Amino acid sequence: MENLDELKHQTSGTPTYKLANANVFVSAGGFHYIDHLDPMTEVSPEIDGSALTDEEITYIEKSLQSNPERLENQVSAVRRHGELKGKRVLDIGCGGGLFLAKLKTAGAEVIGVELSDTRAFYAKNKYGFEVVKRTIEDASWKPFYGTFDIVTLWDVIEHVNYPLATVQIAAKLLKPGGILLIDTPCRDAFYHRFGEFTYKLSGGRFPTFLNTMYSAKPFGHKQILSLTEMRGLFEAAGLEVAELNRFHELSFPYSFYLKKLVRSNLLVKLLLPFANLFFVVFPIRNKMLAIGKKGLSPS
Repeated sequence: MENLDELKHQTSGTPTYKLANANVFVSAGGFHYIDHLDPMTEVSPEIDGSALTDEEITYIEKSLQSNPERLENQVSAVRRHGELKGKRVLDIGCGGGLFLAKLKTAGAEVIGVELSDTRAFYAKNKYGFEVVKRTIEDASWKPFYGTFDIVTLWDVIEHVNYPLATVQIAAKLLKPGGILLIDTPCRDAFYHRFGEFTYKLSGGRFPTFLNTMYSAKPFGHKQILSLTEMRGLFEAAGLEVAELNRFHELSFPYSFYLKKLVRSNLLVKLLLPFANLFFVVFPIRNKMLAIGKKGLSPS
């Protein structure tokens, strides 16, 4: 398998897809990634909540954490692999903290990692658990290697600069027998394939879904992985793949995606009822869930 992280240092030539917010390159092995890395050295560990406005709180509660089915899927995935009481859980990219709040109520000892000041401040003060504003690649995490029963990355791996390094360090944070859970958009799915089809058919004029999947904006989507690539990441990190499958889930309300596609509030209102009906009839499996288990013998 290709070293996905090394490929990002070798980017040259013409991008395969020129999108509104990013240029997407495709390696010889099929890895899709953009030519942008976030400057992580600029992230301060201090959590500054001064910019947490009522508008931002509304966004966290009504958009970011507005899908109860998504939360239920996440909690159920963890519960399938053991009891929560007394377990140490690290959620990387914890957002507004609702997932960890559910696990804390179930008796888990939880810590969140969040690089957004406003979301970190909200989660810490709303739910009362520790939130750390440092990437897990930071050296300060080394004393915590081998101390967590459960590590999760919900809709995070597509945002990171180097997915292989992130998965490897997440695995190091696990105790022997611990589990790593990742969900992320899947490239082996209708949306990505349809976007590629319309892009090629129109000579790049109509990328459709590709425009919603990649972005060079800060902490945007830098890569969309395939099932095979995800399996390779887990194996490279020394994890046994316990689950790897596609499922249907949208992180935001349908109107969020319609606005990105049609850019007209009137059209969004007209199309929304059809979108709701469509996903009831056709629950497209657009995401993947990957669960890996660390061996009982320390590596």
